[in-house]
Amino acid sequence: MVTVGDTVIKSLSEIIDCGLPVLYIETVEGEEPTCDYVSAPPGCMGFSITNATKVPGRLAVYSRVNGEDCVLYDSGDYEKDVSGMTIKVRGNASAYDVKKPYKIKLQKKFDLLFGGNDSIYKDKEWLLLRDDYLTTLAGFKVNELVKMTWTPRHHYVNVVMNNSYRGAYLLCESVKRNPDCRLNVNKTTGYIYEFDPYWWNESIYVMSSQHPSYNYTFKYPDDEDITEDQLADMRVLVAAYETSLNDGTYTDFIDARSFAGWCLVHDLLGTTDAGGANMFYTKYDITDSSKIVMPLAWDFDMAFRANSAWSNSHEKHMTRLFNSSNRAFTGEYADLWREIRGTFVVNVTSFLVDFRRSAEGKSLQKSFNLDYMVYGRDLSVVLQTVKHSNWFSSRYGWLDDAIVVMNPLGDVNVDGQLTITDVTRLINLLLNEDQEKCYAADVNEDGKINISDVSTLISMLLQNT
Repeated sequence: MVTVGDTVIKSLSEIIDCGLPVLYIETVEGEEPTCDYVSAPPGCMGFSITNATKVPGRLAVYSRVNGEDCVLYDSGDYEKDVSGMTIKVRGNASAYDVKKPYKIKLQKKFDLLFGGNDSIYKDKEWLLLRDDYLTTLAGFKVNELVKMTWTPRHHYVNVVMNNSYRGAYLLCESVKRNPDCRLNVNKTTGYIYEFDPYWWNESIYVMSSQHPSYNYTFKYPDDEDITEDQLADMRVLVAAYETSLNDGTYTDFIDARSFAGWCLVHDLLGTTDAGGANMFYTKYDITDSSKIVMPLAWDFDMAFRANSAWSNSHEKHMTRLFNSSNRAFTGEYADLWREIRGTFVVNVTSFLVDFRRSAEGKSLQKSFNLDYMVYGRDLSVVLQTVKHSNWFSSRYGWLDDAIVVMNPLGDVNVDGQLTITDVTRLINLLLNEDQEKCYAADVNEDGKINISDVSTLISMLLQNT
């Protein structure tokens, strides 16, 4: 039997009856994952955790198939590197909530999301995120629509630990190296790292010269595996990269489109996170031919807040790129928006409507009703998806106007103004048939770049003189 809150007792079958897969966790001797809470030292920011215990145990996944309660997966009892799993509290400020986020580490790789090809999707690391207001669901969809390198796979589940119902969670892939299905960097010379306001809570980091509250921490390699030579290489890379942000040579170091995409995701979501949300980078290898990529947006707890304003991510972390004499980043940002602007609102709102009507959406609502007995939060799938849909419909107009002011149609050479040089650039695009990425060249907004755009641009210039 499973306890739900202080007084309700249900059978496991009743939990399964909600419709979501059930992650059933039994820890050794019923031990609970714990952590200590720490605040930032003077001059730093944030609240975080330390001493998070890795509790060993067993994980089984239950679901109802053809009317029968079935075990879809069983890790077996814990035996290091052989079977079972460990679970620990994860996160920073999010770990302060009574409903804790968790990290699960299987001792043997498996695809807990049952993607249909375990040889590709299997992994040891999985996350259980609190997503009571569906901000991560919406954030991952925006990440996908902006065509970021990678969007973590995810699905809602119910979690039972030591016969106690812990609530509805979003089970998702973690940010880590897995060349088959997550982030692909060279095994020996590649890096996954973060511009991290919580660097003060890590044992290994590389100093930044750009912001007193941020330094670089590592997702790959693990801290215990990083060598002094690797740290030396990263210090050189970071110094060159940060210098390039100031002198306009950044295109030698970064994939500007991925940086623009990360910023656009948060501008669409109106993120106001004080830390600018997680800033993850990949570097496939340490060679000069490998550029720094921002592969995904992550952390959407403070989304849907910056009304009629840029996101904190835009204002705080991308200002030097937007203000640089090298307008490549600004051009990528504007082009990326113009690439998706005609379909974005329809796509994202259709997704939200489809989700609330789907079996998963209906099952999540049943699970939220159960969740209420534990945490006292009256959560609504319908309310949240409608709120998010309304946000995007409203946000579209403000963002479109703001981007046009920043990079107007006809500014083909992306220098912030309309001049005869834009006409020359547009003609060269037509002659060279190199039109695909320059959406500013579609001056008359008919979805095509042709000679009529040249005529429209000349007319605009004549009207301005």
